[in-house]
Amino acid sequence: MSSIPLGPAPDPATRPSRRRLLRGAAAVGGLAVLSGPLSACTADEANAAAPQAPAYYPASYDTIVDASRRERKLLIYSNTSQTNWQPVFDAFARRYPWLSDIRATNLGGSAVYERYYSESAAGTCPADVLANNAGPLWGDYATRDAAADYRSPEKDHLPDWAELLPGVWAMSTDPVALIYNRKTLAADQFPDGLRSLAAIVEAQPTRFRGKVGVYDPTNAYGYASNQGYTSNVAGGWDTFRRLLPFAHADHSSGTLVEKVVSGEYDFSINLSGGVAIPAAEHSGGLLGWSYYAEGTVVMPRGVSIVKTAPHPNAARLFLDFLLSADGQAKVAEGGLVPYRPDVRQDAMDSLQDMRRELGADRVHLYRPVQVPERVQEAYVARWEKTAG
Repeated sequence: MSSIPLGPAPDPATRPSRRRLLRGAAAVGGLAVLSGPLSACTADEANAAAPQAPAYYPASYDTIVDASRRERKLLIYSNTSQTNWQPVFDAFARRYPWLSDIRATNLGGSAVYERYYSESAAGTCPADVLANNAGPLWGDYATRDAAADYRSPEKDHLPDWAELLPGVWAMSTDPVALIYNRKTLAADQFPDGLRSLAAIVEAQPTRFRGKVGVYDPTNAYGYASNQGYTSNVAGGWDTFRRLLPFAHADHSSGTLVEKVVSGEYDFSINLSGGVAIPAAEHSGGLLGWSYYAEGTVVMPRGVSIVKTAPHPNAARLFLDFLLSADGQAKVAEGGLVPYRPDVRQDAMDSLQDMRRELGADRVHLYRPVQVPERVQEAYVARWEKTAG
């Protein structure tokens, strides 16, 4: 297992790595096909024997499996990239070959919900599942009574917080991370968190003014990653007071990565590890990355079956697979962080790995809640005043 960088990052050519990561695509609108050919399944596939369910599944589970044979499809509204999804979809389709027609969007965070709400209000929504890492928007979703009432048989084998909100389950637990340009910086300017980054930019204020990219807190993920840090990490606001005057806010993880690659920024902070780590490890040594040594916030990526799902049984099978040990291993293979304690995989640091290496008291799990508009406005006002 690779060590978590808590000091100057070693040369990636010599750094041991246990990750097999794929760079996530920037979020774009529209529908992406993520599971190979979408031709109708063959008669052999439609009649394929179902795998034996674990002993702790209810005897009635065969009813769900049999009903899914008539549905044959699954559609997910998501802000998760094709490369993250593909190992999951491939393994799921091998298990249930009659459900090989799996599609997912790669939308912006808020667009996942806006599209679902508008279509479901009109009675025309084709989506079965929503998947997103924008915590506050899950809080709003939970107030709308939109989630299907389904208790996964995997629940008793997961941490007690795995059902984040009623009907909303943690698919992965991705850390908030930073990236930096190794070519524009000296080795002693490679940060191991926001606190060390503040000291680096303060040492050369003219050099680093405007050279730090940060997620805008008016964005749902940006609010959660910023607020998660200031509310959980000791001295968080003081670190922001030192750092934000050097920062420029952006709304897109793709933009934050691209500007570090181009050298416009030396650093981008508060990115999802599902984007930052693959971008760095597949940059040919151009980019470095780090968790935050003083305290790393973990953002659960939630998934929920909607009440209006046209393929509810396929959706149940998919959710149960995602939460299973096999499914969590495939989540890791796609570059996201598994959290199930008994999962066996060698692709990513798991949540348990991060807690062991950083210290349990320095890994902070973000809990999705509804954020009233006045609360977010007050936070943004303080953030902007701190930024100057």
